[in-house]
Amino acid sequence: MTNQLRGLTLTMTGIIGLIGGLAGLTPAQAATTATATSSAVSTSSSSVVSASSSSTASSSSSVASSSSSAVKPKPKTTTRTATQKLTAKAYFSVKAGNTYAFSGDNAHVTMHANHKLSNYTKTTWTATAQTDVTTPKGQTTRYLLVKNAKNGAQGWVVASNLKAGRNYQVSAVKKLKAKNYVYLKAGKVYQKMNGKASAMQWVKGKSLTKTQTYKATKQRTYYRQGKAYIYYYVTSTKGVKGWVWHKQLKAGTYYDVAKRQKAIKSKLQKYLNSVTKDGTAEVAFYNLSPIAGSQAAKAPHASVYQAGKLAVNARGNQVTTSASTYKLYIAAYVLHLKQQHKWSWSKANTKGMHDMIVISDNHYPVSILNKYGRTNINHWLASQGYYGAPFSSTRNSMTTANSLIKVLKDLQNGQKAFSNKSDRAKVLKLMHQQIYRKGIPTGAAAALKGSSVQDKVGFLYDNNGDAGIVTLPNGQRYLLAILTWGHRQSGFSGFPRIAKITKQVQKIVY
Repeated sequence: MTNQLRGLTLTMTGIIGLIGGLAGLTPAQAATTATATSSAVSTSSSSVVSASSSSTASSSSSVASSSSSAVKPKPKTTTRTATQKLTAKAYFSVKAGNTYAFSGDNAHVTMHANHKLSNYTKTTWTATAQTDVTTPKGQTTRYLLVKNAKNGAQGWVVASNLKAGRNYQVSAVKKLKAKNYVYLKAGKVYQKMNGKASAMQWVKGKSLTKTQTYKATKQRTYYRQGKAYIYYYVTSTKGVKGWVWHKQLKAGTYYDVAKRQKAIKSKLQKYLNSVTKDGTAEVAFYNLSPIAGSQAAKAPHASVYQAGKLAVNARGNQVTTSASTYKLYIAAYVLHLKQQHKWSWSKANTKGMHDMIVISDNHYPVSILNKYGRTNINHWLASQGYYGAPFSSTRNSMTTANSLIKVLKDLQNGQKAFSNKSDRAKVLKLMHQQIYRKGIPTGAAAALKGSSVQDKVGFLYDNNGDAGIVTLPNGQRYLLAILTWGHRQSGFSGFPRIAKITKQVQKIVY
């Protein structure tokens, strides 16, 4: 193109020269005219080139623009789906977050936080609609339209921040058939509710106690974090009223064990004081625990009869003639010798023990006293916690009712000299077979037929005594020692008195 223009310029210069000659111009004038003409042509050429270039650029731009319009642009706004109605459902918050108010149309959604979930942890939200919100980055999240039960706060909330269920709400009150309950585990009786039923908290709680009966007359359900808790409205024996979770109670009526024990002991003590008031008797009583697995052990108030809780005595430490009750000491001593490998159940010893306990023969126990020495035996008895001076060569054997109870307790419990199970069983069998049954055995049977007694009696001059282990048909057990004298007693004349005391003792206690 440039060469063509240059050629055109030369041609034009020649033509102009020719015209100048014809016009009478000098060669210099003609040259000047030619130069000006050439410049004009050059300028014209530049314009042409520029126009051509501009046209080409414009065409390229148009093509590029056409190619760009074929790619879909990314959205620059938040969008959401149409609101979908839901059946009203209760929720509670499980995560931190906010509720939001939406503005704009579904294609251009603006979200404004309006409530913090952390301010509503003890309330219930009710959801009635849902929508799916998509951010400019393409992330889609489900939102629920909720309303708060406490103050009516509303907004849209991320569905995963909630969990289905009622929270801090109560149902309507229902009447119950009155029933007694007692303490099962730690809890409180709430005397007041703060708020309304749709947004409620328990307040002013008083701790449950183990020493009251709670009478339930109403019921309602309390909801917390989606779980239902049944509450009873109760009134306690001490006037406490309010609502308590039913699993903190168990059916029953409180029984004041200590109070009952005190009442029994007081009545028994009063009676024993009356029968020993004239100074001609002493009585000691000790209750044993009921036999394991027995009817008495399974009774609702079996704890009243915990071993020793009802033990009383009247003049129980008064030293008096033992008569043959001292033979319990001899039985304990020979079994102690057996533990030392100095005594055995030989034929002679077996017969001696039988006669000493069953028919109250004196030959065997006297032989033991003579062989081992009264002083030695006294020392050993004292070391066991028994009365320490029962035997003397210058007087009758002596004892106390309390000391006899101690021997019987060791025998029953398999302790000290009676630790060998077989030895213990043999002695108890002999005591059950003893032939003088007009004292404790007669009185126990008169109080309750079927009562069983293992005892050892004593009778000497005006002294009549009996010490035994009594077992009732229901499994209750007790120890009783009664020593009597005076009243012109002789032989066995004091045993009806012993039987009468036994009967009354058993009736008072059991």
